[in-house]
Amino acid sequence: MLGVKHFFRKHTKEILKKSLVILVVLVINKGAKAQVIEGEKPVPALNKALAVKPPMGWNSWDGFGWAVTEKEVRAAADYMAKNLKHLGYEYIVVDMLWYGDSAAVQFEDFVQETIPTKPTYHIDEYARLWPDEKRFPSSKNGQGFKGLADYIHGLGLKFGVHLLRGIPWQAVDNNLIILGTNIKAASIAQPDKGCEWYDGFYGVDMSKPGAQAYYNSIFKLYAQWGIDFVKADDITNVAELEAISKASRASGRDMVLSVVPEDLPIEKLQENVHMARTGLDFWDVWEMLKRGFPVANKAVKNQVSGFWPDLDMLPIGKLGLKISYKGPNARISNFTKPELQTLLTLWYISRMPLMIGGYLPQTDAYSQSLLQNKAALQVNRNSTNNRQIKFRNAHVAWAADIPASNEKYVAFFNQWESVKPIKHSITWKQLGLTGTKYKVRDLWNNKELGEFTNGFTAPVVAHGAGLFKVY
Repeated sequence: MLGVKHFFRKHTKEILKKSLVILVVLVINKGAKAQVIEGEKPVPALNKALAVKPPMGWNSWDGFGWAVTEKEVRAAADYMAKNLKHLGYEYIVVDMLWYGDSAAVQFEDFVQETIPTKPTYHIDEYARLWPDEKRFPSSKNGQGFKGLADYIHGLGLKFGVHLLRGIPWQAVDNNLIILGTNIKAASIAQPDKGCEWYDGFYGVDMSKPGAQAYYNSIFKLYAQWGIDFVKADDITNVAELEAISKASRASGRDMVLSVVPEDLPIEKLQENVHMARTGLDFWDVWEMLKRGFPVANKAVKNQVSGFWPDLDMLPIGKLGLKISYKGPNARISNFTKPELQTLLTLWYISRMPLMIGGYLPQTDAYSQSLLQNKAALQVNRNSTNNRQIKFRNAHVAWAADIPASNEKYVAFFNQWESVKPIKHSITWKQLGLTGTKYKVRDLWNNKELGEFTNGFTAPVVAHGAGLFKVY
């Protein structure tokens, strides 16, 4: 960079000429708000150190849809602090429509699986969404989510929110001003390029002045509230992906950025976010879990340091308290005990982010025992080279390396409807091991199985899974 004195000596004539132009512009715009000069300051690169390992936490959607309350969020945080924080769980995330006006919208409508279109939002004068005070009382008096974030931080946890791509219809219809500019919301909105599955937001035309300033203003607000995690939904184009990423990085606060993308280049995702969903919403349905295997097999190839493909939340524990989808209301997960073990085994051996969907305070005993199995969880936290090594006749096997050692993790899956358990076998050669004899430990049952020569065999029940350490 040129020194200040040298710069002025070199460009004095040019500066004087441009100063006259600037003076005229200032006179014309006297009394108007100064427009943000977008891109004026360099924006730091994505901080991949925020997600060296797959993020772990809880998301409100599977339990409450878009009707969760502050009381329920605090209760989930209390449970996590007491029962899961020591394992690495840290994020408490409020999902979609925390800004919907509960006085104008009947939230129980979602029991019929209907997301209301264009509900009344709580919104400030700068087109930014605010929490519904009836459901989040600590947001009164202009506090926003700061009070709730402070409570969660006080437990040693972190707080996150859901963000839908685009600009609220309400902001555009009222043509609100973008913070720090003299630009109106309607000038950046694309009404025909909003979310296809929810009619409440318009797309943002990133070629227009004020577009980046709009996203910047949102993340500046999140930084003021103390937000640590943002789940950005319906990310359908690279321009808005990059704008949201840039805004989060320019906010002045570290935030993990998770997105739900649609057909975006993997290179752009790796560059701009920490997590990216691999497909549609995932629920407690066996056929959905089966379809997750080839998705996981493809996704692990895209994992790089600080970037994690995401199979979606874990539908485990108490689901559907205020949402009727893929099962009855207020249910314990439809998955059987073997299927729950399969669910967690796949998420662990493929190193997926671990975001629990069930309402934590009402977690059933069996689900809690699985979540608190430290030995099994280590596969997700500390393994490398995660890979599928066998898929034949519904017999599936995965493997992973244990860093700085000659040890391996192995997972067996049985997708058959078999009455009796089937036997799974693996050879040391298939695992890339050169020795003849190795010990095997059953991680789910915390049991030593003994020493084996050349390979080992284990029975797996229908829809079930086994998770082992070979050392």
